[in-house]
Amino acid sequence: MNQAQFLSLSEAAAAVPSGSKVAVGGAMVMSPMSLVREWIRQGKRDLDLVVIPIGGINVDMLVGAGAVRSVEFPQISMGEFGMAPNFRRAVQAGRIRTHEHS
Repeated sequence: MNQAQFLSLSEAAAAVPSGSKVAVGGAMVMSPMSLVREWIRQGKRDLDLVVIPIGGINVDMLVGAGAVRSVEFPQISMGEFGMAPNFRRAVQAGRIRTHEHS
């Protein structure tokens, strides 16, 4: 019988090199925030995010940390808290590429 193999959060985050294309989801609920914070701690850069179904604080934190090269998304929103400020500033300044699906 095969026994399940588990990685620590740090090991799982390290398995995603800078320059990777990664799917993230969760918006303001059920977002993988521990993984997002670990990517930031590890200094990931040039991530290409595919946001499913929508992005929120997870995407905004990664953009604010300078970890994102591009975002493919239907919506980035902080819900009742308003616009995602880091995302909005980065898009307006042309620091990240976007591909919107609405």
